[in-house]
Amino acid sequence: MRIAALALLLVSARAEGQVASGARVASVGFMAIGVVTRASPAYLGRVFTEGYVTQPNVMSDLRWGPLQGFATLNFEGYTLRRGQLNAGMYGEGYVDRRHPHTFVHEAMVSAATDTTRRIRASLSVGKGFTPYGTDDPMMRTLITYPVNHHHAQIIERVQAIAALRVGSAGRGLTVEHGRFNGDEPYAPFSAPRWSRFGDSRASRITLFPLRGVEVQSSRAFVQSPGIIQGGAFDHVQQSTSLRVERANQRGDARVLLAEFARTDEAANGQRAFRFESLLAEGMMEHRGWRLALRAERTERPENERLLDPFRIANGHIDFQIIGVTRWHIATMQISTPALAFARLGAARVAPFVEVSRAHAAARRFPTVFAPADFYGRATQLSVSAGGRLHIGAMRHRMGRYGVLAPATVPSTMRHAAHQSMSHAMPDE
Repeated sequence: MRIAALALLLVSARAEGQVASGARVASVGFMAIGVVTRASPAYLGRVFTEGYVTQPNVMSDLRWGPLQGFATLNFEGYTLRRGQLNAGMYGEGYVDRRHPHTFVHEAMVSAATDTTRRIRASLSVGKGFTPYGTDDPMMRTLITYPVNHHHAQIIERVQAIAALRVGSAGRGLTVEHGRFNGDEPYAPFSAPRWSRFGDSRASRITLFPLRGVEVQSSRAFVQSPGIIQGGAFDHVQQSTSLRVERANQRGDARVLLAEFARTDEAANGQRAFRFESLLAEGMMEHRGWRLALRAERTERPENERLLDPFRIANGHIDFQIIGVTRWHIATMQISTPALAFARLGAARVAPFVEVSRAHAAARRFPTVFAPADFYGRATQLSVSAGGRLHIGAMRHRMGRYGVLAPATVPSTMRHAAHQSMSHAMPDE
């Protein structure tokens, strides 16, 4: 497997942007982030300082007439096995550490009608991002993941998505509906439970009133995501977001994302738990210098920890929740203009420093889980420093297929074009 990963890296290093042949356009890119994080405290008043290679991905896109293919291989199963320090983050058995994504992060094929038409349709099948919520944080500027990752996105599912788009020139309306398997991955190399394909569903409406302005509303029903065999609480999820992007020919950009997400856990139609999230995120760039900010308030469930205090039993029963914690987190990142290394396949590295302040409090009292007692104090501070590496072609966004598929950007373009939350509108 590691030999295959090295081969893919070498291929991406040699891929100068895009390669076209007739109506066929292919691109390959590689990204990774080297980062050192100091978390104070991580738990019981203890300070942790750790280093990682995070978000190592090989991305490949192929467009051939009406067909589109998107593949992303994620190597965090090798580089991030213990998880990445991330105050408030949880999911897939990891707590206060971001869990590794699965090796096949994305493998989708789409067929779409002619881009010149005002009314377009597409059908997409494979493993990837369901038509729910907002973009994968991996393609946004800040390194630290938001706590709402599992409220605002539903990813790495085997699915079929039908979509219809009306409009042109960056304006219009898109409607998507998808069916997928509800079970959540339980390990970096786990496969979806094929017998559960179609037991869950999601629908999303996206409005483009003006070029660079996007409003989306989506709803999903996810059957027993916590236990792959079924039997856990089902999740009913809702997401609404607004994103605005402005950019000029010099590459300067302004991006704003605001979102609300909510997850209800229920059995037989009766709600047992509700978790809500509010998030606002922005990025400003001028001459390659970038400032990114995020403010978030998100609620998460608490479960009994294992001997490893950063882990809980994977595939937990929902009614074992021992508390609900509300997190208020403010994050800021400053990054410098990217450094180019032409001898390494037009590689670009952007150094950054990121600071995050997180405050945790029990949503209701009395509670079995008291955040201030577990962590040593209610407020945690983390500081991260490192560099983001891009080689070859990068996507503006990840997780949009068919009529919503964005363009791929060659690495010779400005670093901001494909590293921020910015995106190109679907081809018209």
